[in-house]
Amino acid sequence: MRFLCSCLIYFIIELPFLFANTNSLKYSSDIILNDIQNELSYFRINCDEKYTKITQTNNNSVLTIRVSSRRNNYEEVIMISLGSIGRYLNRLRLQITNNKIPFLLPSIVTIDCITPVGRDNTILSCSVNNKILIQFSQNEITSVNLWKTIKPSIQSSMNFTIPDRTPEIFMADIDFENMISTRIALEGKNNPRLSKVISTALKASWVPGLESQLEDMLVSHLKSNHSNLMNKVMKKELNDEQMLRIGRQFFIHIQKPYKEIKQSHTSDSLKYVWKGNAYPIELDQYYTEYRKKHGL
Repeated sequence: MRFLCSCLIYFIIELPFLFANTNSLKYSSDIILNDIQNELSYFRINCDEKYTKITQTNNNSVLTIRVSSRRNNYEEVIMISLGSIGRYLNRLRLQITNNKIPFLLPSIVTIDCITPVGRDNTILSCSVNNKILIQFSQNEITSVNLWKTIKPSIQSSMNFTIPDRTPEIFMADIDFENMISTRIALEGKNNPRLSKVISTALKASWVPGLESQLEDMLVSHLKSNHSNLMNKVMKKELNDEQMLRIGRQFFIHIQKPYKEIKQSHTSDSLKYVWKGNAYPIELDQYYTEYRKKHGL
């Protein structure tokens, strides 16, 4: 309840200021692009400025970086690029959150890697949630798991045109999903009803071959316990892919101390509000009723 009250007081005080300054947001794609190009240069990654940009698609801002590799090291170039971008975004996130600076971080990062494979050069493209890259930079996600995450989404083309990159992630509101996942983790951190689920999931995560079972368990848990929340807040029924994205983030956050989860949720909420949205009152209503129902 203390967290709920503090959130309400914060947003009552801060929202008028934030919306009044929407037009003066210190969002500069030039600054981000220049900084990221500098980051990549530290690792001697060749970045094509002409095709490096930030665009808006549906509910997401997308950072696209075009890099180049040799014939046999494209995996290394992609991973180093993602890691350096994640490190930069994490520093920027901490700076803007601590100083309450309205500065919009890209929601999705896309890497287009040009590699001399085949008769002509081939472009390999993958897209990923910026939060996953930040977690990778903080060693919360291993390089193996990051590669497993992006590998299914990698597309290739011989003519430098990537049609329908990753429609699922581009159509979703990634910032909204991130905010939902941290709020679920925040509310569930001290919930004894979740202790058995989390304990089982933690054990399964370390057992080779149980990853698919763990993912099924996360989706099943969200469906059985949070379907009403998802429908109320997102105004639609979520598919398994969306549930899995939220479930993966929930699983990462629930293992952290309460203070860190709260900081992440504050950061996600500010990012969502700075886009011109209002914090969903349905979230507070749902958890007020949930705590009463279960005596929490």
